[in-house]
Amino acid sequence: MDTQLINEIKNDIRALQAKLDEITQRNTPKSDVMAEHDLDIALTMYADHLIANYRSWGGDELADRITFDVTFDRGRKFIKVVTQSSGSQRSVHSFICIQPHGKFQFGDILKAATWAQPAKNFARGNVLDPKSYAHHRWTGA
Repeated sequence: MDTQLINEIKNDIRALQAKLDEITQRNTPKSDVMAEHDLDIALTMYADHLIANYRSWGGDELADRITFDVTFDRGRKFIKVVTQSSGSQRSVHSFICIQPHGKFQFGDILKAATWAQPAKNFARGNVLDPKSYAHHRWTGA
């Protein structure tokens, strides 16, 4: 083959490789944060985290006798995270922002101020980033 043709083919391959690298870099997530459409998965992971924290606090003996449930009540702006252990009343654990507003982003975890309102001073993490709720306990955000 002609040397000039070989060099042209090599240049074409380099250009295609550069384009492929650019596309791959653009589509690779920058962190462990989930996309917004993964909210259901994130909520399940958050509930599992709270249940595991409850079990680690109470030990196996307590975990066998008492159940600890986490449920989600969807509102217009927030999802209310409600906890209940067997034989006790339901209580609000936290709120999750599902509509960006003010300084809060989609998925931000807010502490409960009352049964119906979150504390709006600052976010305690984001449910889409599992690392951010590592310090959340079963008792509250």
